[in-house]
Amino acid sequence: MRNHDRFIDQLSDSARPVKRLWPTGWRVAAWIALALPCGMVSSWALHSRFTDWSRPDALPALLSLLLSFILGSGAMAGAFTLSLAGRPPVRLKWLGLLALIWLALNLGNMTATLPPGGRQFGEGVHCYLFMLSASLPMIVIAVAALYRSRSLYPGKSLALAGGGIAFMSSMLLSLCHQTHLHMLDFIMHLAAGITIIAVTVLAGRRWIRLD
Repeated sequence: MRNHDRFIDQLSDSARPVKRLWPTGWRVAAWIALALPCGMVSSWALHSRFTDWSRPDALPALLSLLLSFILGSGAMAGAFTLSLAGRPPVRLKWLGLLALIWLALNLGNMTATLPPGGRQFGEGVHCYLFMLSASLPMIVIAVAALYRSRSLYPGKSLALAGGGIAFMSSMLLSLCHQTHLHMLDFIMHLAAGITIIAVTVLAGRRWIRLD
């Protein structure tokens, strides 16, 4: 097209107002305020008990819950930051350090005592399904939030978001779980986290990538 003025006028007429994105901190806070209640509702059918925080061995479980919330919030902040072009690269060293502390804390909270009736595998499957059901609305909300900004690195952004959702689902599980863990039970927790990350990446890639 040789008539550049006409071309510019056509682009101007078709342009839509640009809505400014909230700062990352506010985006994370809004996501948490919306996603956690939805996760609670979607997993309520699998809610079987409330955690007894009065037990003398409840401190490791409480610390694990707090770390899960911090890790989930930090991972979501990293996902939102990475989706913005021109922002400095996301530094994940402190998140990795906290994740190692979380892992060590949970491994140290293992017990050799089997659940009533020896239903260790059943407990693990129940926790796996709980985390998946809690994560589904969180995944939808996270993808919708990332859709507004899209991302130059959709795989990395969604992997971070999936990790944050996995930790938030683990936090919700801590509210209705025994204060100690069994090995097979914890393995199912980790399997659920990996599944959540994979589902987030696969479900959201086409929506947040830049075509």
